[in-house]
Amino acid sequence: MLAAEVPGLQLVRIDKSNLKNLRLLNASILPIHYTAKFYQNVLQNPDLSRLALWNEKYVGMVCCKIDSNVLYIMTLGCLVLYRRKKIGTSLLNFVLELSRAENCRAIHLHVHSSNDEAVQFYEKFGFSVKETIENYYRYLKPTTGLFLERSMISNCDEEDSMPGNSS
Repeated sequence: MLAAEVPGLQLVRIDKSNLKNLRLLNASILPIHYTAKFYQNVLQNPDLSRLALWNEKYVGMVCCKIDSNVLYIMTLGCLVLYRRKKIGTSLLNFVLELSRAENCRAIHLHVHSSNDEAVQFYEKFGFSVKETIENYYRYLKPTTGLFLERSMISNCDEEDSMPGNSS
């Protein structure tokens, strides 16, 4: 896995023994309360989520789900003191590898409209804002969410599948 690019970083599976660390990270990083159902889903699909363990400290996380050939990033974040150290990049690289391994056609996520730093981060990796959704975040101010997408279909695949191309 690409986490080796960051010395001291490991991306570890989430299980019952470290679930409390995921809960703490979510509460520390994200402005949303996640229900027991969210955590149950993470435990039931252990291949779709990871905790970032840097020098024996839990510093970030990513949790995904896959539906109809689309990978959805439910959460991705890193503690403020550990940002700009390529930890978020390693977590997103995990997502990109996972989406390729699962033959997903796209990756989707939502970002709070005021989170310019996150939007810029995702745009560096080929994501684009596809829609602005009013009242997406009911308990945040503003309530607006942004829907981001990255296509996982390469140009070669698109060209090969176009009419008239028989290679």
